[in-house]
Amino acid sequence: MINPKDFIQAFRDLYLNSPQCGSWTRASENCDYGDIMTVSKDCYLCFNSGNCRNAYYCEDSRALTDSTDCAFCEGCELCYECVDCDGLNDCNYCQDCANSNGCHFSYDLRRCKDCFGCVGLRNKKHCIFNEQYSKKDYEKYVADLDLEDEKTLALIDKKVEELKKKTPRMYAHQLDTTKCVGDYVYHSKNCYMCFDTRHSEDSAYITQANLDMGTKDCMDCGPIPTGMDRCYDVAYSHYLFNCNHVYWCGNLKESEWCICCFESDHLFGCNYMKNKHKGFYILNEKVSEADYKRLTAEINEEIKARGIYSLYDLAHKDLKDGRVDVSDDVRDRECKICSADFKIVPDEVKFLRARGQLLPVYCPACRAKQRFDMRNKREMHKRICDKCKKTLISTYPADSKYVVYCLDCFWKHFD
Repeated sequence: MINPKDFIQAFRDLYLNSPQCGSWTRASENCDYGDIMTVSKDCYLCFNSGNCRNAYYCEDSRALTDSTDCAFCEGCELCYECVDCDGLNDCNYCQDCANSNGCHFSYDLRRCKDCFGCVGLRNKKHCIFNEQYSKKDYEKYVADLDLEDEKTLALIDKKVEELKKKTPRMYAHQLDTTKCVGDYVYHSKNCYMCFDTRHSEDSAYITQANLDMGTKDCMDCGPIPTGMDRCYDVAYSHYLFNCNHVYWCGNLKESEWCICCFESDHLFGCNYMKNKHKGFYILNEKVSEADYKRLTAEINEEIKARGIYSLYDLAHKDLKDGRVDVSDDVRDRECKICSADFKIVPDEVKFLRARGQLLPVYCPACRAKQRFDMRNKREMHKRICDKCKKTLISTYPADSKYVVYCLDCFWKHFD
């Protein structure tokens, strides 16, 4: 039986020795160069994206076709260097544009066609730097441009920036929201300090929950693909219910301090587990329900005493640093990582106390960075699968301290 005082080191040993997936793709074809690609085909060095075809160097996007160097885009085709765009076709160097065709070097266009260097237009076509042209004059102007000349590009950038400064823009990128604080928030309600988030409710400090379903009654989660309810400190996971401190998991409920676990419930401190629905598990070992309740309560008290505030802390923090003693009555705090000032709001206190969690001593930005840093850098390395010896292109370098499997071996050898 696990001794609560030995839990942290035991968890780290389990994490270190459990297989990691060399490159994560699901229902995808020819997307080996990149990571976290779902239902995609023929993509190269794309990350955290889905339903893409012939996409290159794209990230955090979905439903892209024949597009390159795009980020936070959806439903775009034949696009290059676009950011935060939706429903574009044959557009280059656009930002915050939607439902437009043949637009270039533009910002905040809606339902426009064949516009160049424009800002803030709606239902327009054949415009250049917000001035109306005939179709013939527009096509001649664009055809005569030498876009390989640095001076020409600098002039375009200067004119567009001048237009941006004098064109009004909305205070935040929000659509169909009620009582939300944040940016790039859509179809959401009662969300505080959320970014790149869709279909969320009663949540705070959520980032990149921007696919089909967002979060409900959650805090400090993201990036996440979809679907969470009553969760805290979660990253790169999907379809969770009542989980705390979870990374890279799916279809999980009533679980804590877990990495790489799927289709299970009542897991605590587990790694590399799947299809565990009948029973209670601590550090991958089955225990009785009574022992599970007693030991998890004791371990959580030990974790708090050792100054573990997040899953990242549990996996990586130098335990010599100890716990930072800050009175729960202190709501205006200084981040113990970056020294920035931050405030704990009443709803946050209520949420954390109901879940038995420590009030944070890290600011929201550092908490989000910790979750992101659980992942590898966006760098690709040639290595072999530690199981079948097949050559891989992976975010894990050849000298990684972890055991790394190809996707086939990873799924075949679950406990």
